[in-house]
Amino acid sequence: MTDLPSREQFATIGAGYSPDVSCSMSLKADAYTDPAWYEVDRSEIIARNWQWVCHVEKLRAPGSYLAAEIAGRPIALVRDREGVLRAFYNVCKHRAHHLLSGEGTASRIMCPYHAWVYRLDGQLVRAPETENLSGFDASSICLDEVQVTEFSGFVFVNLDPDAVPLSQASENLETEIRHWAPDIEELTFGHRLSYDIKSNWKNVVDNFLECYHCPIAHKDFCNLVDMDTYEVTTHGIYSSHMAEAGQGANTAYDVSNATVRTHAVWWLWPTTCFMRYPGRSSMIVLNIIPVGADRTLETYDFSSRRPSRMKWRRMPSAISTRCCSAKTSTSSKACRRGWQRLRSLKGGS
Repeated sequence: MTDLPSREQFATIGAGYSPDVSCSMSLKADAYTDPAWYEVDRSEIIARNWQWVCHVEKLRAPGSYLAAEIAGRPIALVRDREGVLRAFYNVCKHRAHHLLSGEGTASRIMCPYHAWVYRLDGQLVRAPETENLSGFDASSICLDEVQVTEFSGFVFVNLDPDAVPLSQASENLETEIRHWAPDIEELTFGHRLSYDIKSNWKNVVDNFLECYHCPIAHKDFCNLVDMDTYEVTTHGIYSSHMAEAGQGANTAYDVSNATVRTHAVWWLWPTTCFMRYPGRSSMIVLNIIPVGADRTLETYDFSSRRPSRMKWRRMPSAISTRCCSAKTSTSSKACRRGWQRLRSLKGGS
């Protein structure tokens, strides 16, 4: 699909939707299975909305950098010498060779292909053997910038140069997060869990956002929190999912010395979720990464004030296997197979 779908195609794919949630239906099967619709998702949703990258601690020091991929495009994030957080397309202006890999610290950015050197603000300062090139002016060459922002202790980027600032688009989200997690910027990364799911990203999001399946698929979660207090509220591009901690023993993990007694989760459109579970002070960030019509990557980053303690190191596995991701991933894959069968039976309807 080289161009955007027609108005009629959009109307057809979303024919079951209604602003009245009591009678709204899923999108048509093609939205979850057709590679053409995946390309639309990637270019018009993922590339035009704010995408989570990391906790700010990874880019706090001058000279720190991190390479990432957003909507299939290579991005480099850098904290320059003056302390300004910047993001660029991670390709040299000469032959488009990649510049930075992984994460670390640097005093400059040098292309590993022809040794073009850029300052941390993206300005080209040296291009070997170009002295005699007519009209070549290194001072006029700079890496292409990408919108980047710090938000609630995390770093986000947006490939759309005209995008509204995240703080404005998300309304009161940062106020809510900082209210329930006042120590968020003091947290330290402890562990990452990754999953490769054979399912469309929207199917993964659909499964995550409804807790209709929780009493069946996540029994441990349902006695970790008091489900009678579980409440979901939608605010523009985010939703809050709040509940009190359960009062009795639970089968998820030890909360005997809990300092956090409220389950607080925020979903930020389109692919990010912040989760603060009962127990010790911590934060989990779920990042959903679409990589194909039938493939999605999930990462769960666990941060706490004391990530090295043994109980904390066991906590990610307990939350993953008993409270959230493992069975949800299986359900997402099962739903994907169902969408494919439905599409073949009904010709994509």
